[in-house]
Amino acid sequence: MRETTEKTARSVDEFIKIVSEVGENLWFRGQANAEWALVPRLYRDLAPQSNVREEDDDTREEFIRQGASLSDIRPADKWDWYFVMQHHGAPTRLLDWTDGSLIGLFFAVRENEGFHDASVWILDPWKLNKSTVGKSEVLPPGDPGNTRADNKRYNRWLPDRFAQGPRWPAYPAAVYPRHSTRRIAAQQSCFTIHGSDRHGLEQMSMIRLVKIVIPSWSVGAVQDCLQTCGINETTVFPDLDGLGRYLGEDDHKAADRSFPHDQVFTRLRPSRIAKGQVGVVAIRKIKKNTNLFLGDNEEMVWEEEGDLPRRPKSIRELYGDFAVRRTDPHDKKKRYGCPTSFNRLTVAWYVNKSKAPNVRCDPRYYSFTALRDIEPGEELSADYSKYSE
Repeated sequence: MRETTEKTARSVDEFIKIVSEVGENLWFRGQANAEWALVPRLYRDLAPQSNVREEDDDTREEFIRQGASLSDIRPADKWDWYFVMQHHGAPTRLLDWTDGSLIGLFFAVRENEGFHDASVWILDPWKLNKSTVGKSEVLPPGDPGNTRADNKRYNRWLPDRFAQGPRWPAYPAAVYPRHSTRRIAAQQSCFTIHGSDRHGLEQMSMIRLVKIVIPSWSVGAVQDCLQTCGINETTVFPDLDGLGRYLGEDDHKAADRSFPHDQVFTRLRPSRIAKGQVGVVAIRKIKKNTNLFLGDNEEMVWEEEGDLPRRPKSIRELYGDFAVRRTDPHDKKKRYGCPTSFNRLTVAWYVNKSKAPNVRCDPRYYSFTALRDIEPGEELSADYSKYSE
């Protein structure tokens, strides 16, 4: 197993300094979560026992069959089609890289909201290909300027669909695309195409990978600095979709960021209503009609009673203690409404029942609001019969 050199960059300046120290002619891959592995989407989506080659061939076949009528782009060969598939979100064995370091950093922080660390991986593609292709070179496969021997070396990673031939190489190769789309050119795109080993890059001890981690608390400042440098949606996505996203961005989002305690009125404490249990208690004065749990996760799933496990009892009790119960008048089936995972129980799920409630639940379970003014230290309660059987 290869060891990764890990460094930390808290600003764009620190990032550039690290990159300059690592070397030249490098590729960069930004990932919104620093814990994500370097694994292409096709492998992430498939079960371990799946036939990857068959799935890859089927996906290529269907994309080419339908894609020809859905776009003005006319890919020249199988490689161009594969690159177009990747850029339009189809599952492939390709991993996106760029030879622009700040573009790689842009993709690392672009969709990161500061809840976890981001990362930029650095790869020397020439050293990779020296190990896997057999030559210290990186070519655009299928290019008219290539020799037949050049194309033969790379075609092992992308044989013709449904061809009966040797297995894919185990480890990935680095390839350049031809600039068949404006987006590929703007993003200075390059790719690794992975073989039969799903974790190929992670298994190669003969290549060096550097991982630059951007701490979660630095993400916002890095986003702002990249915007100042002109690295934004329109430069990286030079089309109408990119322009629309750029115009929809909130230029003042940094100034508008709130504290975790804003609009928080309650916390969990020992209940006075249900002795020996947990209750929801006001920690500040709450005025009548206040929406009590702003920012709460409103997602609920409805499970049929007959599908619930009978054993163990402790699991069954989760539904009895927390779920909303409703019987559909049409099919007469009783269903339990609960969070998408009981690990996501929020404060609102702990409101106890009372015959003299001080809060009410929206009929569609979107919010709890105060029925009257509530004083600090007072426990919140609801009339369950208003929204649950």
